[in-house]
Amino acid sequence: MNKDLERWGYKESGKNLNSRITTHKNFAEKDIDAWVSKLINIRGGEKILDLGCGDGKQVLAFGKQLDRSGEIVGCDISKELLKKAKVTARENKINATFLLQSMDRPFAYEDEEFDLISSFFSIYYVKNPIKVIFEIKRLLKKGGRLFIVGPTPNNAKAFWNLHSKIVNKKIPQIALSRRARIHDIFIPLIKKYFKNVKISIFKNAIHFPNSEELIKYYSSSLLFEESSRSDKKKEFFLDNMKKEVEKTIKRNGVFDIMKEVYGISAYK
Repeated sequence: MNKDLERWGYKESGKNLNSRITTHKNFAEKDIDAWVSKLINIRGGEKILDLGCGDGKQVLAFGKQLDRSGEIVGCDISKELLKKAKVTARENKINATFLLQSMDRPFAYEDEEFDLISSFFSIYYVKNPIKVIFEIKRLLKKGGRLFIVGPTPNNAKAFWNLHSKIVNKKIPQIALSRRARIHDIFIPLIKKYFKNVKISIFKNAIHFPNSEELIKYYSSSLLFEESSRSDKKKEFFLDNMKKEVEKTIKRNGVFDIMKEVYGISAYK
């Protein structure tokens, strides 16, 4: 496994990530924060590190559960998303600081600095999972906990199959490997280096009311970005996807994508 660890590290633009985050906020059937709150108990005075904090969604959710002695550090590689996170924290009076930093780089913190380290839809982007897991373990206090959310191998499976039909190609192995990265790489590493590992699965439908919202979501995905190098072909794919979606909406009144993600908790 070791020689393959760096092969699947990848990046997306902040604009595309933010587009999909907004879609989830607007059209998801269930509230993932309610699910998370049942799995992880935030204590008032804790110090938390949120890896890949994006626009601060989780910083806000956790921050509301902390008291004045609690603190959150959010890190991300997107300047654009961090600006939004800072505004969100300030407007909601959250005691938060932010770092423009990749998870693949060591952090300038002493050992055992944090009570909780979280990562929501981000840790599977790293180049070297083992180094990241070791750094997380170093940063956690004794008895501290890790909480990770990321896709299962079945995440959006039906939609991926539709994409395959549209482009008339099998899903590339690299894309399948990315989707399975939490299952194939991170869960085994967490089980090896942490204690009391618990794995939960959250299923959540994204209800698209029209083809325009679906196309906006689809065109912001890596699945679409990597479908072809030709802009002409991409336009063709978008047109065909729109036709398929509109047929479903005409029949059912809505087009659904079923998301399926892991919630993984573990202790040092």
